[in-house]
Amino acid sequence: MEGVTPRAGRWLLVIGALYAAIVIPIGVHKGGDIVAELSQSERLLGGVPLYQAPPGKGMWWPPFTAFGLVPFALVARWSLVVAKAFWAALNVACLGWSLALARRWTSGWGPVALAVAAVAKPLQSNFEHLNITPILLVLAMAAAADLRAGREARAGAWLGLATAIKAFPALVFLYFLLTRRWRGLLAGSAVAAGLTVGAMLSYGPVGALHAVLAWGRLSRDAAPFGTVVTQSLAGFGALYGWSAWAVGALSVACIVAAAVALYRSAAAPLAGIAAASLVAVLCSPIAWLYYHTLAFPGWLAALTHPPLSAPPRRAVLAAAALLTSGVLTFGLYPRWLRGIGAANYTWGSLLLLAVLVFDRLHQPPPVRPTQ
Repeated sequence: MEGVTPRAGRWLLVIGALYAAIVIPIGVHKGGDIVAELSQSERLLGGVPLYQAPPGKGMWWPPFTAFGLVPFALVARWSLVVAKAFWAALNVACLGWSLALARRWTSGWGPVALAVAAVAKPLQSNFEHLNITPILLVLAMAAAADLRAGREARAGAWLGLATAIKAFPALVFLYFLLTRRWRGLLAGSAVAAGLTVGAMLSYGPVGALHAVLAWGRLSRDAAPFGTVVTQSLAGFGALYGWSAWAVGALSVACIVAAAVALYRSAAAPLAGIAAASLVAVLCSPIAWLYYHTLAFPGWLAALTHPPLSAPPRRAVLAAAALLTSGVLTFGLYPRWLRGIGAANYTWGSLLLLAVLVFDRLHQPPPVRPTQ
């Protein structure tokens, strides 16, 4: 793989195996998110309507994910433990692939290691709950890599797949829109729509549309804007007692600020994908702490940006790293900062987004990609 020497590749495999040996038993013992989703795949296998009632907590994953988890559901019929272990192993493999892709933007492994450390607790939380964010992460990194290589349609397809898997990455297409990457936008939209509806075709064409609409209704009702305390801007509303208008205004401000950065990121796909990914997480109605694993591209972009040595920027990045890494949540929060601690990851991602926007504003005007 580009940027990874054979020796580095072997070390990456060894470290991945060691990490898997740690997180797979944890996931098998604690991970519950995948169990609920496997029940949906079982319903799909049995031809039973999927979206009749909401899950106990949060939202159902999108229709395509229920279809994609069918192999794991079949394994779970024999052994749920083995199915959970395979799912954790897939997430570890996606994390390793993400690191190999990240190496393309650096002159060494140092920035990659620092970026991983900056999302350490969200990443670990993913394996404790057996969620899906490392898969979304590798798709975002693959999209950035393909954009840099000029493979616009394939980059869009990666993001289309991410959207079909978890819905909220659809906001990352804002980057394609603002940089006029129409082929990528069309390819991604087609992949997302095709996979979402196609996954439900066992119910027939009309039944497939009804299933997708039923999922949309349940998702809408599961998290009324600003009523659930999670690590998103909507969670601010529930935590701090803000009105829906205030939360909406903050969300719009973040999108506008990011849009400025995205517009100036035509020649910097990593920074563009990173900023859009952060906005997608922050603007999601529900964003648990492991969603902030998707801050990894943002950290990679920030750590490899030329003005790393500017003292004010370095101070903001240090504060953001303390927050997104989760280190302060291990009982280290000063009493006078506990109000921030409840929204720890939201504040951290906001600071990181501010740095990414600042970096792009100090770049030359964008040069449009040739079509």
